[in-house]
Amino acid sequence: MRNFFAVAASLLAVASSALAAPQNDGFINDIKLPGNHSKELKEYIITFQRGEEVPRPVDELLDLMEMEKTNDTIVYQSTNNYTKVVIVKMCEDHAKTIAKFAEINVVEEKADIQSYVVAAETGAPWGLQRLSNDAGASGSPQSQDFTYSFENNSLGAGVDIYVLDTGVRTTHAVFNGRASTGFKINGSDADGDGHGTHCAGTAAGAKFGVAQGANVIALKVLGDDGSGSSSNTIMGIDWAITNHEKRKTEPGFVGSVMSMSWGLQGKAQSVDEVIAGATQAGIHVSVAAGNDGVDACGSTPSHLGGANSSVVTVGSINIENRISTFSNIGPCVDIYAPGEQILSAWSTGDNVINFLSGTSMACPHATGVMAYLIGQDPAGLGQNPAALKAKLLQIAREGQIVGALGGSPNRILSNGANGAVTRRLIKNYVVPDRNGSPAARALAAIKGANDIVIDKRFQLHSRDSPLRF
Repeated sequence: MRNFFAVAASLLAVASSALAAPQNDGFINDIKLPGNHSKELKEYIITFQRGEEVPRPVDELLDLMEMEKTNDTIVYQSTNNYTKVVIVKMCEDHAKTIAKFAEINVVEEKADIQSYVVAAETGAPWGLQRLSNDAGASGSPQSQDFTYSFENNSLGAGVDIYVLDTGVRTTHAVFNGRASTGFKINGSDADGDGHGTHCAGTAAGAKFGVAQGANVIALKVLGDDGSGSSSNTIMGIDWAITNHEKRKTEPGFVGSVMSMSWGLQGKAQSVDEVIAGATQAGIHVSVAAGNDGVDACGSTPSHLGGANSSVVTVGSINIENRISTFSNIGPCVDIYAPGEQILSAWSTGDNVINFLSGTSMACPHATGVMAYLIGQDPAGLGQNPAALKAKLLQIAREGQIVGALGGSPNRILSNGANGAVTRRLIKNYVVPDRNGSPAARALAAIKGANDIVIDKRFQLHSRDSPLRF
């Protein structure tokens, strides 16, 4: 397929007659900017109509508006045929003008993005038992007496998980050499925030993660303050699609899942378009519902979930199956997963771990289960986001959530297993203490709650952290 930004020979003759062409052919007859038009340059994201096989080259559009074509003007051009997008520095009047062309779908100013995390708190990886046992998890979330059950020993082996976040400490012990860096902003792939490493650990880390055989590919689209821009995010998604297309031709490829634990304060159609391109390319997408305690249908990307989409939007519950007070709800939320007091990898050392809460922590639980299910049925689910979402919702545990759903379904994430019926991890998990009576074990758990030894191989970063936003 031709690169849609290539200046095709068949289009060269069009440029000279563009101003005279009828408007119905996709041209505008009069490109006249106000004499005093704004000179302030901003980054605008331009997406082309999805039906355009070879849209008009962006160079030609800039020529028609007498704009200079420099590296500073054209910030980015997409690298695949699923995300027909370009990022251009221009003034507001130019943006309004280019939006009039028939082949243009969206012209949108770059927006700010924030990661979805509430706070760093004490907790334990109780979520692994919650998603793999009909009875769920009970007791103190600080306890280590939890069991992760599963039916497929591969645990998502061969599946690529793209973590679009603050970066990932790829050398962390939990990744066992399965993590690498793909796209990165400002030339740095270091996770100076910790959020991305924590999410990746929940999705695919040994001991704390769901899909412990999957590959982790870090796409650093957020900065070390946990925030970023829609344009950086679009470039990261575009990179993932291009890499996904390449990986499909390589031996051993199974499928791709994109995990996004962040959101905007509102909607960005350009980001929505690129995510749609990712699902069209066969990439499965999991997103966090958001932490504002409101309707998830009000912001990107959480509003992309719901009954008519293959994107999976994930809300948060606590160990008692109660909807987290911070979690967004509503009809765009497809499923709820553990999101409070979640223990996972941390970025300040290769053996450091930390507790966090938020829909950011719920999302990678779902990401991991999606990778796990692909590993079980790569032929049926590997390249079919709609089928995988249908499977995920079919095996979910229904009717157990406590709290106001706001129109969302009462579904808790499940990997389809049920506790002792299946296999239990031994080597990578803390083995429960079965000595003594239940009462004695309960007293011991309470006594040790303030001085937990997670695992002698790991070092706890902290028990508390200030509210993120």
